[in-house]
Amino acid sequence: MSFTIGGLCLEQPFRIRRIGHFGYHSPDITATVGFLTRKLGLSISDIDDFTSRLKQPLSKVDATGWFLRCGTDHHTLVIGSQNLIDTREPARKGAVVNQLSWQVGSLQEVVDGVSFLDRKAKLRRIGRDTPGSNWHAYAYDPDGYVNEIFYGMEQIGWDGRSKPETMYDRGFTTLPELPQIPEYIEVDNALLRNGASGGYRWEVPLEARYQVEGILMPQPFKLTHLGRVALFVSDLQASLDFYCGVLGLKVSERVAVHGHECAFLRADSEHHTLALYPNALREKLGFAAGYGFAVASYQQLLDARRFLEQQGVRILDLPAELSPGIHYGFWIQGPDTVAIQVFYGMDRVGLDGVAPKPMTLPVHHAQLPESITHGGCAWYEPPFMGPWA
Repeated sequence: MSFTIGGLCLEQPFRIRRIGHFGYHSPDITATVGFLTRKLGLSISDIDDFTSRLKQPLSKVDATGWFLRCGTDHHTLVIGSQNLIDTREPARKGAVVNQLSWQVGSLQEVVDGVSFLDRKAKLRRIGRDTPGSNWHAYAYDPDGYVNEIFYGMEQIGWDGRSKPETMYDRGFTTLPELPQIPEYIEVDNALLRNGASGGYRWEVPLEARYQVEGILMPQPFKLTHLGRVALFVSDLQASLDFYCGVLGLKVSERVAVHGHECAFLRADSEHHTLALYPNALREKLGFAAGYGFAVASYQQLLDARRFLEQQGVRILDLPAELSPGIHYGFWIQGPDTVAIQVFYGMDRVGLDGVAPKPMTLPVHHAQLPESITHGGCAWYEPPFMGPWA
């Protein structure tokens, strides 16, 4: 069976464009949010109370959800407490990863994707969330990881404010009827109704004292976008069947790490967006899940490593084989069990659909050269459109 999406014939009724955001749980949410903002420079776009989502709210459970961003997307990361998921969903007790969120191109794709995901996987919920305003459908993969397809992420503008709660009336918990009114009419209606004033604006707590390629910033680097997510899975083939057969990702490469096969999947022309590691590697590697952010320039990668090392951040010494297609980067770990990779440049897949095989493994983080020669797909990084800070 095939579907026509925007004039293209596809095997799914949607086409994933990119990884949009990633959510996970922390045993110390205050420390994790502090690490992400003060050390890595992410901004808080909203703070939400998830108490209403608990069947039986408990006073000792921190039900706060933190939404963080690196650009204009309302959120790139969503952080909640480990106690929240353990209380809210006993069947997922101990789960570190909350969700992987994949952006598709239209609301029609989300709506058409609901019945498809319901047949091919197990749906979790559908509708439109606030904060964030993105329309979505959630489904579980074979390991219970929640995957979201979404459209219409709220954008944070020049004033740094998110939508006020008075605009949350456009949230949905059911399949929306089509067509829906455009965003500008939502805004017009809110202005007529109550002025649409307010909205969360984060006050940056740190002094902008680093001169970063012409801009003063609190850190000597800018994280530009979420580039990759790494998951540990129990059955690699079952996971591939889901991510390729259901979500439509493509395998770029398979690599052995400590004798265990890992797979690297892409959504577009990037070498990979999703890394699947077998559970057998989890204890050996020492983290429960991972994700990676790109920086704006190679010089900022060098400066980021020096800055984070001076800040006492733990830099991990992980096998280079975990990151095929990335030549320059390093892994760090904050106050939780999630590893974070900071990198510059990723290989791109050509028109032939074949991922380039690097002549050498990624450079060890302690041996990064002071400069690199420009040229080749490995050194290409999409420019960040907009002010860094």
